[in-house]
Amino acid sequence: MAVDRGFEVPLAVSLLSIAEAHENTDIHCEVSVLCAGLDDDVYRTIERDVAGRIGLDWQEVDLGRLDGASYTVGLSSAALFRILLPDLLPASRTRTIYLDADTLVLRPLAEIWCTELDGQLLAAVRDAGAPFPAGPSGTDWRGVGLAPDTKYFNSGLLVLPLDLWRKEGTAASTLEVLRTKAMQWGDQDALNVVAQHRWHELPRRWNLQTADADGRSLSWALWHSDVEAAVQDPAIIHYTGMSKPWTGRKDHPFAELWFSALARSSWAGWTPDGPSTVARVRRRMTRAAQVLLHG
Repeated sequence: MAVDRGFEVPLAVSLLSIAEAHENTDIHCEVSVLCAGLDDDVYRTIERDVAGRIGLDWQEVDLGRLDGASYTVGLSSAALFRILLPDLLPASRTRTIYLDADTLVLRPLAEIWCTELDGQLLAAVRDAGAPFPAGPSGTDWRGVGLAPDTKYFNSGLLVLPLDLWRKEGTAASTLEVLRTKAMQWGDQDALNVVAQHRWHELPRRWNLQTADADGRSLSWALWHSDVEAAVQDPAIIHYTGMSKPWTGRKDHPFAELWFSALARSSWAGWTPDGPSTVARVRRRMTRAAQVLLHG
């Protein structure tokens, strides 16, 4: 996963959902969080929430490694951290699942972890807003070199064969694309260019995006049974677009599910219009210290 300052609450909820999805299984998840600018109190609070359930590895990213690379307008350079995974994770890690922090995991990840890739550069789910490069929500397919009707994936959930990425220099190739041209959808466009015709498509339930969830996507016309099954039994809910519960929007069909998970975390009672995340965490730590001191 990858975040920077300001995304602490969604990260905490997403990590808790991973822990809960793997309870009562024999699967142990080790999660590396690539981050920049998080407060130490945030680390400790999140670790307390998932202690004994998943392993956490915090990695501060050197932003200089991304110099000159463009990223999606409205996002931060943290959106590019996923590209650095082959270099930042130990050489012994030959596969990983990358997951955006604006997600809720509801099913064990073993099924997609074991996806047979057969030389493909990644496994992913088609983008709900732009299942093809051409279209209202698509990208500048002519400018970036994508066929208008090729499959186009969402980069919020990726199964990555790190050994193959290292062998082929996929990370360097992707960053070179981003340094050569500013792209509308940043890392997602660049990864689709580099992995064009070399990615495995996963069922939509593994990355149920907002446009699918609320019935606005073209997917309902193209792959009705797949998207309907995803909405009825999602494995991962991805709060894409503007309808993110933690921003004060309550129009997402699964907004209450996110707040339910929030209530089971150390951020229980947090509201979008309340005090900042870091301030709340510091107060929690202060109150805990007072309890310890005064009994």
